[in-house]
Amino acid sequence: MKVRGLLLWFVAGASCAAESAVPASMPVLPPLPAVVGLPSGVGPGPLPAPPLVPLKMGNAKSVDLRFVNVAQVIDLVFSDMLQSQYVIAPDVLADSRTVSFRFDRTKGDIREVLGEFLSSLGFGMVTKNGVDYVFKVKEEDRKEPDKEAFVYVPKFRAADYLARIVQPLVGGGQFTMNRSVAAPAGARAKGDAPPTSAAAMVDQSSDTMVFLGSAKEIAILKAVLPQVDTKTGEVAVRAWVYEVSIENDKTTGFQLAASLLGGRLGISLGVGTVDENANALRLHTGVLDAAIAALDSDSRFHVVTSPNLRVESGKHGRLNVGQSVPIIDSVSYPNSSGAPVQSVTYQDAGVIFDVLPTVRDDVIDTDVTVEISDFQKTTTGVNNSPTKNTRKSETTMALHDGEVVVMGGLSQGKNSAVTSGVRWLPSFMDGRALSDSRSDIVLVLQVSKV
Repeated sequence: MKVRGLLLWFVAGASCAAESAVPASMPVLPPLPAVVGLPSGVGPGPLPAPPLVPLKMGNAKSVDLRFVNVAQVIDLVFSDMLQSQYVIAPDVLADSRTVSFRFDRTKGDIREVLGEFLSSLGFGMVTKNGVDYVFKVKEEDRKEPDKEAFVYVPKFRAADYLARIVQPLVGGGQFTMNRSVAAPAGARAKGDAPPTSAAAMVDQSSDTMVFLGSAKEIAILKAVLPQVDTKTGEVAVRAWVYEVSIENDKTTGFQLAASLLGGRLGISLGVGTVDENANALRLHTGVLDAAIAALDSDSRFHVVTSPNLRVESGKHGRLNVGQSVPIIDSVSYPNSSGAPVQSVTYQDAGVIFDVLPTVRDDVIDTDVTVEISDFQKTTTGVNNSPTKNTRKSETTMALHDGEVVVMGGLSQGKNSAVTSGVRWLPSFMDGRALSDSRSDIVLVLQVSKV
């Protein structure tokens, strides 16, 4: 005997229906008698929830259920569609409501739809250790909490910086200074932008934080903000940039500086001399003035610049000694007359020193850029713009408070030939002088917390 069909429970009554081919010899059970004639409140009481009958549809890609138990829908989705581990709470299994559920997974995300479906019925779903838990949401949790306003005046940090730091902790609330488009500090609007303008979407600077959210979120802000709104710290930067004249091709400016400091100050530089591949040397705090005096006493060391800056943590300190030269950036033809319009930008040249310190608990992260550049007439390419000769070094170091570092690595060589003689004499009688010179850049840097 073959029986085909799908067995479904209908909670509206205590009967079951089967769509199948039933032989004539199989007995047919009579329907349950209805209880009539009883006064209100008298009777056998509500019928218990029918037992959960698992619905199996294989590896289902779509489902169409009519008038089935809520728990049956959850069981079918998790076992046949998501095929994941799950736990259904007893109060969810005891729910006697019937629902209809139809979904085609090729047209949407089944997990997202299931979450909205459960939320509409007062249920929730959470995933822990790869297992999905379905539970009944408490009535007090379903109510939207009353929102309150909280105003905080920053002591040390900017309000927009603090808002970005604590925003993930209070996702349900809203800060008034936040905008949908982030902008760097220098590009933020200084004044209020009209609400309907595009500028209103750009993050703007503010000196006060205003937050609207629940009492729980405000309590989190009151606990976190004092720990985040702390002093940034300041750093005193002392630097000397030396240009070292090199006579021996096998010696670098850094090796000369290391040997000089080792001989004058008795600093241990390791076995013998400094490794030829080394380009940095760390010194203790108390030897800075003596080290500078030792380098100044050697005629091969010429001071290019010696900046002394005080910089806030996380901000740039910049020293530029030189000139800004106009450079043709682009040429456009805005109208039909054909008259070109040139766009000019200015580039700095000379001695440029840029430092970006970030104060940590134990060290100071320091980004240092040293550039020595000049312009000369262009002989190739675009002749209307000069050529910029640049020697530039960019490095990042983690220095302790007051630590001194000596660095090298920038080298430049120059070859020149000079001819002298009398015009009416043969050329072989002319005097010729060839010169080959090379110079290195050595940086001495100290950063100290203020």
